[in-house]
Amino acid sequence: MKAALYKTCLELANAKVQALEKELAAMRDAVQSESKSTAGDKHETGRAMIHLEQEKLHQQLVEAKLMVAELQQVDTKPTTKIALGSLVKTKKGTFYLAASLGKVELDATDYFVVSVKAPIAKQFLGKQAGESANMNGMVYDILAVE
Repeated sequence: MKAALYKTCLELANAKVQALEKELAAMRDAVQSESKSTAGDKHETGRAMIHLEQEKLHQQLVEAKLMVAELQQVDTKPTTKIALGSLVKTKKGTFYLAASLGKVELDATDYFVVSVKAPIAKQFLGKQAGESANMNGMVYDILAVE
């Protein structure tokens, strides 16, 4: 199950990178077509707005590429102590410590895919099945670790 979840996460992250790259390419085309349109204040405002959007997309692309790189560091081997790549089952949900993807559904099961830098992940790190973690007053009893 963990290997399939890893593969799904990597596909989602790569798809995000590709979508952002495609959007940035469309923005570059928009800048070029805006350059060929009418001059004046309206023209400059349009170009400025496109450049701001490009900067925002570029930052999102950098973050998406970092997410892919983070996922590539993940080891899918079973673990007993919680670390990067661990699948942590609790009564409140199943967490996969890999990258900041949020809720991912696989085979009709929801998984919370979080980075090891996430506050909840920091509470889990180093623990084993049978132990518990506390987060914002909630107790997460660790049922199993893979």
